[in-house]
Amino acid sequence: MPNHSTLTPLQKEVVSGLTAGCVTSVLVHPLDLVKLKLQLLSTAAGTQPRGEVGKYTQVLRAILRPDPDAAGRRPWRALYRGLAINVLGNSVAWAMYFASYRAAKDLLARTDGDGEGDSSARPEPLRYLAAGGLAGVATSLATNPLWVLKTRIMAAEGPRRLPLWRTARALVAQEGARGLARGLAPSVLGVSQGAVYFMCYDTLKQRRRRRLGGGSSAAADERLGPRDTIVYTALSKMVSTSSVYPLQLVKSNLQSEQLAQGGWSMRSLVAYIYARGGVAALYSGLGTNLVKAVPTTCITFCIYEAMKGYL
Repeated sequence: MPNHSTLTPLQKEVVSGLTAGCVTSVLVHPLDLVKLKLQLLSTAAGTQPRGEVGKYTQVLRAILRPDPDAAGRRPWRALYRGLAINVLGNSVAWAMYFASYRAAKDLLARTDGDGEGDSSARPEPLRYLAAGGLAGVATSLATNPLWVLKTRIMAAEGPRRLPLWRTARALVAQEGARGLARGLAPSVLGVSQGAVYFMCYDTLKQRRRRRLGGGSSAAADERLGPRDTIVYTALSKMVSTSSVYPLQLVKSNLQSEQLAQGGWSMRSLVAYIYARGGVAALYSGLGTNLVKAVPTTCITFCIYEAMKGYL
């Protein structure tokens, strides 16, 4: 593999993250749309459909319903509604996250020493957890406006569908700049998902590398094979996603247009969703999320690791 030495380690993280986020978003966008619709169903007006099959059926019918304002448009194109903002948001978010995570890890490593044989050094899993949390907070604060716009565009129906820039102008005109911060609280709280993910993923990677190379520094720099990446990614993603999924559901609903004018707080929304369907309602769409998130993250990290190896 060529070594493009003109790129710094942080620049490699940015390029790898941008590439991985862009490619993955295009491949799995329809599943992302279905997941979002299922999350918003928790606060939709009217009678809730019974069972998971009823929810999926209602969501798919709503997405694929012919649009009278778009004569001649093929129904399958509805599955790619909001693709542009999704690609933009995920590309920027992954680039920022990987770069921030690398910077945070390096900073913590310098603060702790190398951690080898030093009883005062922070254990590696805790270092990864802390670095993931710091990177998550930074990324959430910077990209939250993109996720608000994504939710509005992908959730809009009929004549309320507007292009990206018109959606942004309408949101700011109607709700002010605060509208772009909707869902920020659960988003920041939800960074624990990324922190838990990277704690699991990097811990598994380091243990694997040490088994292969006897703990040598050269082995620690080796790139994992695709099979290792897929296995460790899948395990880490299932644990991290399931642990904080209700926060993700609450965030999506707070960012939606249907709740924008209701003065909802995170606490009142959680109470409302719980009253309508109990604990199960707080996990509405988790199955779809895992079906989408696990393969998506596997693709993302395979591309990310491959790009890092190439660069």
